[in-house]
Amino acid sequence: MATPTLPSVLRAQYEAWPYPQVPLLGSLPSTHPWELHADWLWDRAGSGRAPARPRVWIAGCGTFEPYPWALANPRAEIVATDFAQSSLAIAARRCRLHGQRHVAFPAADLADPPTWPAGRFDVIECYGVLMNLADPLAALQGLRERLTERGVLRLMVYPHWSRARIFQIQRLARLLGLHAGDRSHPALLRAVVKSLKKVHPLRFAFTSYADCRNDAGVVDGFLHAGDRGFTAFQLGALLRDAGLAPAFWFHRPWAQPDAMAQRLELGEPSQGFVLNYLDLWQELRGNFVVCARRAEAPAREVQPLRPHPLFAGEGSLRHRLRLSRLRWLGGRLPSRTGEQAVQLGARDARDLRAGDRLERLVGTGLVLGGRDHGSRLPAHADFAREAEFLQHAAGLRVGRRAPNPLYAHLFAAFELAARHPELGLRDLEGQMGRWLPWADPLEQRPVTFGLTPYGTYTKLRRNVQEHLERGALPVAAGYGEVRLRGDGEALARVKGFLRGFAGLPAGPRDDAALRELFVLLFGYESLFVTME
Repeated sequence: MATPTLPSVLRAQYEAWPYPQVPLLGSLPSTHPWELHADWLWDRAGSGRAPARPRVWIAGCGTFEPYPWALANPRAEIVATDFAQSSLAIAARRCRLHGQRHVAFPAADLADPPTWPAGRFDVIECYGVLMNLADPLAALQGLRERLTERGVLRLMVYPHWSRARIFQIQRLARLLGLHAGDRSHPALLRAVVKSLKKVHPLRFAFTSYADCRNDAGVVDGFLHAGDRGFTAFQLGALLRDAGLAPAFWFHRPWAQPDAMAQRLELGEPSQGFVLNYLDLWQELRGNFVVCARRAEAPAREVQPLRPHPLFAGEGSLRHRLRLSRLRWLGGRLPSRTGEQAVQLGARDARDLRAGDRLERLVGTGLVLGGRDHGSRLPAHADFAREAEFLQHAAGLRVGRRAPNPLYAHLFAAFELAARHPELGLRDLEGQMGRWLPWADPLEQRPVTFGLTPYGTYTKLRRNVQEHLERGALPVAAGYGEVRLRGDGEALARVKGFLRGFAGLPAGPRDDAALRELFVLLFGYESLFVTME
């Protein structure tokens, strides 16, 4: 029997588990997705005024995205595609239920360009899809060809370092034999992880994940057949090689490269350098989301000030009634790129409609034009030794008080400056000093260390410094080449733990798998382990 290919496995996964799992009747206020308006995206990306009736392609739409995009762009021609028919059916039903009739739903596979919709698009949304493809560069090059001259591609990919805990839970699931092909496995994984103590970082990562309470979310996050993360350097190179240039980072202010380069006194590095640094220190607090343009697009354009079109009166009767309410009572608008939600006073809403006194409303984000929102830093500069750094960070180091593999991504942050002086970073104490006003460590009771480099180093400064001062440790090829301290007892503990879960696949697990399971399940208590 032929082994199923990854595309077929992924298609089967999303047919069986349409994602995201959102109630069909759940609605959004028409003013909430204002940052998805084509004119707003074009303004932030420096493309000027978007066409009055823009063409929008949502490439890999899932069950939900077409709805907020349709709300945000009532005059657009929207094409929403996915390779899973069940997801398309739910997305189409949702739009019909909410009166959004300007969306088409053809099936298309990003790995198969002949299935793509015809023509060029003013906005392409590719959110959470590229990292599932065998050849992301080929897909990105194809998407670039489908952009109009000044079109904007909004792209989301997972970050390498910030998603380390998710990848560890995915590894735990694979070692347990859990996968998306069995309807009972999401509940089994949930039971296993929730049986861990509250101080366990994997339990924290699982329970703080937005979709952990529904099975489709568990499958997409933790039983996924093929996702991956990108470092910011890898993402920068991918955009460059595809003929694209970052035009605007769709992040909250703490993840904007220019602001953080200044706050952390990083000099004038590339945008990728800053974002990689934030990712490594677990301060990105989200995925990489970038608005990109064709590399040869016309020069960036700064428009005269004008109000956001959604707040100037366009839209359905229900939307206009909502605007009337804002003009009488004011309201609160969520922001994906602002520090906090926008508090819009009644007078502000009236001024937006009239186009008066726009200068004082620039800070809300609801005014277009006036300035260039792009980064002044170079887009990308290669980290020539990144492959070496990634290999070292993932290595299974052997010896007394070796770095605990459960905390490998934290040690990467501790060791980067010393291992790669060519990057020009301060020593670790100097970096901690610059992080002091800005770091937002996740550590709090019951998890007192192990979530962020800053919080962990604050708690265990002496231990980390002693590690940095010692010589290099040998590296093993895998858990089959090492023994844990008290190896027999450790393996027996794992076997006893697994017997407590009826329904777990009983497939053979060799000693190497059991050792890795021990580290993932029970190795959380110490930043270091002893491996022989």
